[in-house]
Amino acid sequence: MNPKKVVFIGMGAIGSLYASKCSQTKSHITCITRSDSSEIKQDGIRIIHPNGQESTWRPNQVCESIHDVESPPNYVVIATKVPSNQTLVTAISPIIGPNTTIVLLQNGIFIESIYQEHYPETPIISGLAFVCVAKIAPATIHHQDYGRLVLGLYPNGNHQQVNDFLDLFSDADIQCKLSSKIQFERYKKLIWNAPFNPLSVIYGGKTTQELLANDDIKIRIKNSMKDIQLLAAYDGYTIEDDILEKNITDTQKMKPYKTSMCLDWEFNREIEIEAILGNAITRAGQLGCQLPTLNALYHELSIKIKHNK
Repeated sequence: MNPKKVVFIGMGAIGSLYASKCSQTKSHITCITRSDSSEIKQDGIRIIHPNGQESTWRPNQVCESIHDVESPPNYVVIATKVPSNQTLVTAISPIIGPNTTIVLLQNGIFIESIYQEHYPETPIISGLAFVCVAKIAPATIHHQDYGRLVLGLYPNGNHQQVNDFLDLFSDADIQCKLSSKIQFERYKKLIWNAPFNPLSVIYGGKTTQELLANDDIKIRIKNSMKDIQLLAAYDGYTIEDDILEKNITDTQKMKPYKTSMCLDWEFNREIEIEAILGNAITRAGQLGCQLPTLNALYHELSIKIKHNK
């Protein structure tokens, strides 16, 4: 069987890590990146693993532009920040063929519809990465903790392309889960993302451990989680209380970690405020659901972002 052709767009922490986890016997990996293409071509991608050991991974091909990809692949994996979707959705059209599947490895909720509208005949896999990983230098990432991957057909159900994509990770040292209710999985991940990402910025760059060590902030974290739990219920998904508590205890156990939003803020990059907070608030308005804590976070984060520019 010929290897699956996979194009990864965005070689930040998430893209670099999961591209490296694809089985090289089952896939041909092309990476599209402008910022550090020369470093990747010359030296590959350096990965610092949770145990402190290091390795180097080399993609089969490195391109600086989508137009450099010769033919439509089996999978186009988008691992950029969500705001880039506004331009990427049309930019990828030259490499979307009749046998192509789009994979979104991105944060947030309600991020898939823009691709579904542009490519109604193309299967879309929505993917969630439960991982602590950061890009610390050009072509260098530090995988600090976790790594679980949850994948599902958008908006729900299953498709052979999802199973085939999951199979690319069968030899990886990470847990991969297939979900037929990926929207529910996104809500569950938002239980963590909605409080920890914004609060890490609002409080000036605090790690997850520093946030939880403050009793007042911890109350805000729990109230934010309850807002997401309520919104999910209005949208037809039940998130049990123990999931909220597990998010707290698991975060307390993991290594001190600066969220992706915190790192974006510190490096003056665009913040995923709409994907993580704004889209949820918009959905709440449609459903007649009140989210006081999330609305407060959105307001405070908006001010913080404005003053950082």
